[in-house]
Amino acid sequence: MQKSLLRQQIMALMQQQANQQSMETAQLISQLLQLPSWHQASVIATTLNQPFELATTGIIAAAWAAGKQVVVPQTLPHRQMQMRVLTSTTQLERTNFGVMEPITGEIVPPTAIDLIVVPGVAFTKDGARLGFGGGYYDRYLATFQGATVALALPWQVQPAGAWPTESFDVKIQTVLTTERG
Repeated sequence: MQKSLLRQQIMALMQQQANQQSMETAQLISQLLQLPSWHQASVIATTLNQPFELATTGIIAAAWAAGKQVVVPQTLPHRQMQMRVLTSTTQLERTNFGVMEPITGEIVPPTAIDLIVVPGVAFTKDGARLGFGGGYYDRYLATFQGATVALALPWQVQPAGAWPTESFDVKIQTVLTTERG
């Protein structure tokens, strides 16, 4: 299936399911908090989610409660991004994509980040990721040396080969999923 068509279908499903995902989100965050890469990390990168995405407030709260530093992305020209420290006083601004991003806060280099919770539209259990189409994370992850994890709600998990992968697509090391009963 073409990436753009699959992306549209899954994003529409994500918007429909947004109100039903809180229990599954809690299960995924619980799994995340049990990972060795979480326990070993001092600096954790995540996103400030859009309403239809998996809520990241629980990840942020858990990291802060554990004394970890949280960094979130700020997009830059030429489809680049950097990570900035997120605190209760960080100033945020809504981008043209509708995403809240930090406009203040210390810039943290990739080498100082231990774990990135990577967002996406869809994932395979072996780590393939279908992003939102901008290539920001693939560019950032291309040289990132730390741990990567994705939290995938049931409708985001697709079979291997569901979309064509490109040479620049970066696989996620760990994909956490829930199973519906």
